[in-house]
Amino acid sequence: MFVPWEARLKTLCTLMLFCCLFAVAPAARADDAAGPDAGTGPATYTTFIQGAQVQNGLFNIIRKAGKVYIEVAPSQLDSDFIVTAELANGLGGYGVLPGGISATFNAHILRFSRNDDKIVVTLPNEYFIAPGNDAAQRAVTRTFANSVVAVAPIAATDAATGHVVFDASFLLGDFFDLTAALRQITGPDHPDQAYSLDMDQTLFGPTKAFPQNVVIDADQTWHSDNPQVVDNVPDPRSFSMRVAYNIMQPPDSTGYMPRLADDRIGFFDSAYLNFAKDTDYTRVVHYVIRWNLQPSDPTKRVSPAKQPIVYYLSNSIPTRYRATIRTAILRWNDAFARVGISDAIEVKDQPADASWDPDDIRYNTVLWLTESNSGAFAAAGPTYDPRNGMAFRGNIVIDADWPNYLTTTGQYFANPANSARQRTIGDERELMLGVRQEAGFGRVALALEGQPLTGPALDKYLDDALLWTIMHESGHALGLMHNFAGTQAYSIKQMQSKQFTDAHGLSASVMEYVGINVWPKGKSQGDYWMTHLGPYDYHAIQYGYARIPGARSPDAERSTLNAWAGQWTNPLYRFASDEDATYQGAHAIDPRVARWDLTSDPLGWAQNRLAFSSALLNKLDARWPQPGNTYDQERYAFEFVMFEKFNAAIQPEHFIAGEYLSRSHAGDPGAGQPLVQVPRAQEVRAFGMLDRYVLGDNAWSFSPATLNRMVYTEWESAPGAAWGYSPPARHDEPVAEMAAGFATQVLTMIYDPLMLERLDDLPLKAKPGSTMTLPDLFDWTQASIYRDLSDPKLRTIDPVHRAVQQWYARKLAQIWLAPDDGTPYDAQSLARAKLVALRADLGTALGRSTPDELTRAHLASLQDVVARALDARQIVPSPKM
Repeated sequence: MFVPWEARLKTLCTLMLFCCLFAVAPAARADDAAGPDAGTGPATYTTFIQGAQVQNGLFNIIRKAGKVYIEVAPSQLDSDFIVTAELANGLGGYGVLPGGISATFNAHILRFSRNDDKIVVTLPNEYFIAPGNDAAQRAVTRTFANSVVAVAPIAATDAATGHVVFDASFLLGDFFDLTAALRQITGPDHPDQAYSLDMDQTLFGPTKAFPQNVVIDADQTWHSDNPQVVDNVPDPRSFSMRVAYNIMQPPDSTGYMPRLADDRIGFFDSAYLNFAKDTDYTRVVHYVIRWNLQPSDPTKRVSPAKQPIVYYLSNSIPTRYRATIRTAILRWNDAFARVGISDAIEVKDQPADASWDPDDIRYNTVLWLTESNSGAFAAAGPTYDPRNGMAFRGNIVIDADWPNYLTTTGQYFANPANSARQRTIGDERELMLGVRQEAGFGRVALALEGQPLTGPALDKYLDDALLWTIMHESGHALGLMHNFAGTQAYSIKQMQSKQFTDAHGLSASVMEYVGINVWPKGKSQGDYWMTHLGPYDYHAIQYGYARIPGARSPDAERSTLNAWAGQWTNPLYRFASDEDATYQGAHAIDPRVARWDLTSDPLGWAQNRLAFSSALLNKLDARWPQPGNTYDQERYAFEFVMFEKFNAAIQPEHFIAGEYLSRSHAGDPGAGQPLVQVPRAQEVRAFGMLDRYVLGDNAWSFSPATLNRMVYTEWESAPGAAWGYSPPARHDEPVAEMAAGFATQVLTMIYDPLMLERLDDLPLKAKPGSTMTLPDLFDWTQASIYRDLSDPKLRTIDPVHRAVQQWYARKLAQIWLAPDDGTPYDAQSLARAKLVALRADLGTALGRSTPDELTRAHLASLQDVVARALDARQIVPSPKM
């Protein structure tokens, strides 16, 4: 199989753990929804169940004549239940996966109400509350509407018990908007490829009834007349998706009290508008999503959990990984013991019992997935009561590609125990491989010289990597968000100390995406992976789960919670999450917050990685391909190095217009200003890296010998799927296109209108000369991209740099003539000024006799682009303010 680099780039996407793809289901068709006695009223229960299959549980599920019916007792009418919908199967990739981690909507309250001979199925409004204020609650009920899912006919009634039976055919429709999830695969630009639900080929699948929940599967057929993307099914014009609707008894909340969330501690939260009182400056209240974990004896310092969380390891998990997964999940017991709860989490093997079923909500499961194009990941997230944030079920899923990637790359790790030469891994003899994990990419070093890790050393490497992965995911299942500020706690020197990393790990939190800890030759080497909980993880568990004696309401806990959360200024307890690492679109501003970095000096870390990858690009031939392998192996290695260089270049980009952002509240110990501008010296250092490794005239160099080895293997016969055979457009590697594409992506991030706007505002907040300015950005970029024009001996410009020069000239013209919404006027003025300067520089360069024919043509082309931009006589629209 060959997957072209363009396709690999498209896989750089985020897997959402808590996506809400809800839409009201279309009304069931009359001929599907009608009961057997339509037109004559409900049948008697005794008559109706003749020849029917009845499954007893929370609700009785009745199957008859190809239909499914729900039986409810009088006490269950107008009562609250919880409903979720998730996929029971998947597409083997494309982000459409089973296990509740992809196309699913969060838990909602569900009610069944009787109206004459019909049942009204309602999702009550959960977002507006007034606890303890009856009058305000009546106003809330009167003001806010509920969502009606369906009106289903009653098929039968039982006069003796009062039970009613109604048709569940409304669940065959697109109840939770799978249409939208599938549209993300085909994309908004290709409506002709979109899939639609074929109701004529949609039937009920398996149904299950348990004491606390019932599961009803809808086997939905999805159809497209022009399928171009999905290739994991024999006939991509249609495929069957099993949507599992899970209707559950709300969990026992005895002793549970909602806990107020805080932006200084990373818990998933459930948000509400609280109308109970009118004294707070905002009505929005956030409750922590957490489990009802309580000590069995609160009078003791530590006592066993009253109701521990029990995970069951699926029998599909390979034996090789089961012990490591078990150890990783149980690690969190260390944190719970500190807040007085021992044995808070248990891990068991799936029992060899036919009655055991992972769909029974009494069981939390760890599942193993196999897919064709996932790229390797793991994921988790709790199901919770939307009324109070109480978690009551958590599944963890692991994709088989994750240990597969680790196995194939870890085999080539230099063994530090073999010799002094291999005492450390690092320097220029390593290939950095990108490995997808959840929404991001890890870094796995691949040695070009030296003996590979084998035997126990390789086993430990794999175990440590998997240990961190599952600790991270089980933290999500406990309610913890990502924490991308964890690496700020430790220095480069500490990361190079095996003694330190053995004791403290690589980060303040396992909820970080931690880069693999690899250092150059001559430096000492700490552990490669994060293998135990960090201080922030203990801190977060304290905030979410520690008892606060005497507190009788969420408000009564405020002062204690505020004191705990107020430690944000301590790097050991610092928190920043996904929104703080969203640099696309220029939203994120604090360069200390990033994915897959390491140490409190992210620029030093980036410098290390950029040096590695740049040097490696021309050193691949010494090791690849290995005897007996095709040249695909070296081509893959080349692409991995290129992606590593791009990923490393993203780190210094974050420093442009950067500001250190504090989540501290007023009065917190050590709290300073919420925003502090990044010093100009750091921004100069960061842009210098971009100049040297990405934008400058010497940023990209390739060995012709290496490029002549970049081929792929042809296959005469293979499945139509990309994993079978997906040949690129060219037999060789489009290196100029790749390199220029990476460079222009960095430039696109830097020249985002919001970035320019922020940079234009910096002088209002900073002392003159203390931080970079908008003119600095234009000056530095112009010098980096067009520096070679001032060379009196200029003869040629390489293809990568020509492409970058052409792109940037057009970018300047676009900013000047047709700026994107939000582009500040100052940026437009500077763009015009730089076009004027570029015209003069081009004239000088073309006045020399040294440029070769292609370079001269290129310079003349640039000159024309600039002239057309400066000589344009058109009305330039004003950007939206």
